[in-house]
Amino acid sequence: MSNLALDSEPIPVTILTGFLGSGKTTLLRHLLAHPDMDETAVIVNEFGEVGLDHMLLETSEEDTLLLDNGCLCCGLRGDLVDTLHSLLERRERGEVPAFKRVMIETTGLADPVPVMQTFRSDPLRLSVYELASLVTCFDAVNGIATLEHHAEAERQLAMADTVVLTKGDLGDTEAARAEVARRNDRAILREADHGAIDPDQVLAGKARFDLPESEGHDHAHHHHDRIVSVVVRGSGPVSWEHVRLAVGELVEQHGDRLLRVKGLLAVEGHVGPVSVDGVQHLFHRPRPLETWPGEDHTPFLVGIGERATHEELTGWLQAVLEPADAEASAV
Repeated sequence: MSNLALDSEPIPVTILTGFLGSGKTTLLRHLLAHPDMDETAVIVNEFGEVGLDHMLLETSEEDTLLLDNGCLCCGLRGDLVDTLHSLLERRERGEVPAFKRVMIETTGLADPVPVMQTFRSDPLRLSVYELASLVTCFDAVNGIATLEHHAEAERQLAMADTVVLTKGDLGDTEAARAEVARRNDRAILREADHGAIDPDQVLAGKARFDLPESEGHDHAHHHHDRIVSVVVRGSGPVSWEHVRLAVGELVEQHGDRLLRVKGLLAVEGHVGPVSVDGVQHLFHRPRPLETWPGEDHTPFLVGIGERATHEELTGWLQAVLEPADAEASAV
């Protein structure tokens, strides 16, 4: 049990959710860069074989790492209760620095209800934590269409205490705002500017615990049987022209079934990797990075798709990583 004094203020926990590609990690990176966000423990969970967004926040071979601003970042691979309790124990043993708040970035496919109910499931071990709010990112480009096809996205929006509207420069913000208000008129609605927002606007919301007791883990993986996740690795550098044509063809032919594509490419003439990041039909311009995040410089793409087989999705990504006459290995 934690040695935190009984009269101490509980540690506030903010859950950051939103569907795949809604801008959660961009928002989180901007928040963590703010001086008011030091002494924050970040727990990142991802669906699939590789933590897509955790890798671009930082990389480490350890389960817990220290970010540049002094924040802790943990990869969630097991039970959330165990992760939260372990953080307390490690803090008390002096193995990790002190933290005064926790932010949990869920997978884009998460039903937030079981995550919120976690804080009721083990009150003894989690007594020093307090769920502060559920923050949902809702993007102005794909958000409305996503709600029509994914029950998880509906839950994420309906349960939000604060909704952060993202990608307003690329989509219809008025339509997005109206949809948010129609589905959840109790939430505080904020708008991020290219991911940047004052932390007070994100952390000011208050959590609601009026969750139906009948709702729980039976809903946590709804629709996941039609969603596949693959990691495809390339063998060497490709040309910018190949990247341009291959990504364009990927979006045109398969965009409707691509929930998310993210990874690092080796491109001729560049020492560092080129970051690829796309969701459905919207891909950001590939971004050159100065260095590879780690010793392994093998190019790779992570893909999450629906209504597609593992083999189909692997083939689509191989076409980006390799010229037509080369082979890539999938793991």
